[in-house]
Amino acid sequence: MSADALRDHLAAFGLSEKEIEAYLAVLKAGTATTGEVSRAADVSQGYVYDIAAALADRGLVTVDETRSPTVLRARRPEDAIGALSTRVEELGDTIDDLYEQPADEGAPVEVVHSRATVRKRARSALEAARHEALLVVPAPEIDHLREALTEAQDRGVFVYLLAVSPLSADPLDVEWGRIADVVRTWEATAPVYVLVDETRGLMGSHGVLSGRHGEEYALAFSQREVGSGFFGNVVANFWPMGEDRYVTEPDPLPATYDHLRTAATNAALHRAAGRDLLADVTLSDLDGSEQSYERVPVVEVRQGLVGDPTNDFPMENSLVFETPDGRVSAGNTQGGIRPFYEGYGATAVTLYSG
Repeated sequence: MSADALRDHLAAFGLSEKEIEAYLAVLKAGTATTGEVSRAADVSQGYVYDIAAALADRGLVTVDETRSPTVLRARRPEDAIGALSTRVEELGDTIDDLYEQPADEGAPVEVVHSRATVRKRARSALEAARHEALLVVPAPEIDHLREALTEAQDRGVFVYLLAVSPLSADPLDVEWGRIADVVRTWEATAPVYVLVDETRGLMGSHGVLSGRHGEEYALAFSQREVGSGFFGNVVANFWPMGEDRYVTEPDPLPATYDHLRTAATNAALHRAAGRDLLADVTLSDLDGSEQSYERVPVVEVRQGLVGDPTNDFPMENSLVFETPDGRVSAGNTQGGIRPFYEGYGATAVTLYSG
């Protein structure tokens, strides 16, 4: 990084021009007296003490006033960077506390032509995932997304991955359980999809991430209705074509979910293993009224993302409960489209072995 670039970055952290020159003088020398700093920053000897205090407050230098003249010492790079990072985190926490999410989250679609930018948008979407991610990507792209996928899993995000052509051996020689919960492969040049929480992600032609990149492009989006439309397209037309390569073990019971589709997938895996299930569930109807039930039997799991499909149409992912008020079917409340077939959404589900 050039000295000018470093000056720009330090200025972004709020350092004045004189503070930057003073810090660079100390940084290059390791230690510098107040007189040396005064000459380097072209400021009076008296003002150097104000600058020294400001730099010390930012965690960039230490000030030794036991020496005469006073000596400024540059802190180790990792310590200085750590101090700046702490300020960024504090700033982020403050912004997060004050932020009021707008009803409209911004421009719905961005056209992206650069492969590097497509990869960046894919990683950015995964970094924002809270509940689930559904991907259709060429197998070699897995390596570019590996870190973001691993971090998403570590946060508890449930990942569905369809790896498509080219399916050479090397890209598929991975520890699937570290990057995804359900993995399928399909020898086809399907379009690229990265869909996160049905609210954001990207969709593009296969060539935008595979082979020689030409005129192909992708659409990056951050709007719920767009995300739900793409999600429905994937689960209807591409996901069923894949061949199972890896399926995670279901979560140990009891397990609590605030995302119904993840609960349904885990319930399907438990039932496939021969387990009966009970549930505590909080349901919300289309008017927003809530009703809770405790330890009611789960009598049906209707889904098509793992194992043999049990749903009537691709978008159906629901649990059916035997309640004191009769059988109730509940869909997912997260994402762009509220339950329209079931009539109820499950805002919280805890599964137990029955």
